Amino acid sequence: MAATFSNAAKNLRQLRTAHMSWACAAAILAIQALIEAVGGPDRQPARAWFEQLALQRDGFLSGKVWEVATYAFLHGAWWHVGINAAFLLLIGSRIEHMVGPRHLLKAIAAGIFGGGLSHVALGPSGSEAPLLVGASGGCMALLLLLTTLSPQSRMMPFALSGRVLGIGILIVELLFALMDPSGKVPGFSDLGQWLADHGLRSSFGLGHACHFGGGLAGLLYGKWLLRPRVSLQRLRRDRERRESAAGRRVE
Repeated sequence: MAATFSNAAKNLRQLRTAHMSWACAAAILAIQALIEAVGGPDRQPARAWFEQLALQRDGFLSGKVWEVATYAFLHGAWWHVGINAAFLLLIGSRIEHMVGPRHLLKAIAAGIFGGGLSHVALGPSGSEAPLLVGASGGCMALLLLLTTLSPQSRMMPFALSGRVLGIGILIVELLFALMDPSGKVPGFSDLGQWLADHGLRSSFGLGHACHFGGGLAGLLYGKWLLRPRVSLQRLRRDRERRESAAGRRVE
């Protein structure tokens, strides 16, 4: 019990000092407040903003390449932006404490772009395909970055290690992306249609392809951060080893 309170106090201290995480959460909340102030996403001028900035495969392929980044700044409702803002604060504050604000922003950006490109590749297409909005790709990148940097840590409320939880999330998101009934992936879409007919249709309303791409970007960024670093001592050891080997060949 004492350890639990100690961890909670530590997380609270990290949250209070995570200025970049607060700035990111405040930014998407402020944009949502502006959208609601002009009448919401279904009324002009916000509807035009969504048509130009939200991501859709056909629009991206027709030349609106900026959508792969701008979709993340728009959200459909307060509950949507609220979840992502809370995610940025709770997970982002831990990442910011571990690797700093610069890597936090890079991870979010990688997740946004990775999620957008994954949606273009795996998401539904056609004029009837829904517009993709939300910072979930960046949020998933932060989650997978955390599980990659802390692979042995127990991730509450799940009694799973970070490594197992991260890989499990990626697998589930990829499967749901492939099973989207509107995606027409042979075999997978048929299974998705069966699930939709048996009460799980709402599950395919989420951006699973975006979640997968964002999470994969976070995983790869974490692997990059953990790569072996070149140090002066290592360079010296390598040089001494080469010189020693060259000396033996001369003898």
